[in-house]
Amino acid sequence: MEYINILIICLITIGVLYFALGISIRKIKEAAKNEKLDELVSKFPENEQICKNILKKLKNEKVKVKENEDKENKTSLYVAISDTIFIANIKDTYTRIQTIAHECIHSAQSRRMLLFNFYYSNIYLLYFTISIILTILKIFTNYNLQITILLLMSIIYYIIRSYLEIDAMTKAKYVAEEYMKDYIKENKIATIEQVEKIANEYDRINKIGIPAYNFLLINSSMIKIIIYTLIVIILNFFR
Repeated sequence: MEYINILIICLITIGVLYFALGISIRKIKEAAKNEKLDELVSKFPENEQICKNILKKLKNEKVKVKENEDKENKTSLYVAISDTIFIANIKDTYTRIQTIAHECIHSAQSRRMLLFNFYYSNIYLLYFTISIILTILKIFTNYNLQITILLLMSIIYYIIRSYLEIDAMTKAKYVAEEYMKDYIKENKIATIEQVEKIANEYDRINKIGIPAYNFLLINSSMIKIIIYTLIVIILNFFR
């Protein structure tokens, strides 16, 4: 019965957070669509050049930059272990400058924390997988201990990952805005008012995206505990 209670608590937690944070994937997708701003931002340099210019502003030019030409790949990321920014195929959206700024900020964050996050995330996933296998094989029989360990690992994962992401998401708007304003001083492709309008849209995306990202982080941890608890319930049922 106690494992059913754990399952119910996890599901209620997910439901409450979804409601309280006002999560809406539809709003996030809609916020990223603006044909007028897409056309305006298309006048700025290519993604790789923008990335290198922002890295120069951040005094972090040692970072390697690679652009992915695969049209299906829409995920940009900074890989700490290789100190490389991978830019997805995001040429046709006005959010591209904010996205690039986001990854540039990651590259300038604490390297110790970035590497810890990289290794810890993999250890966390590996432990989750191994704990399920060993529980099914009945090598792990102290189910409460495993659930407690997963919960503690989830908390550490959330604290580190959310700090890194929220820091980058919050600063990206200002870094992108500063880059655009500096660029248009020499290249009259837009006005200050137009750049501020773009920055305001970036701010609007953050107001929707930051709560959503927090929810997804917590949700991914809750799902791991739910999966493990379900396996325990099934094992107890057939015991």
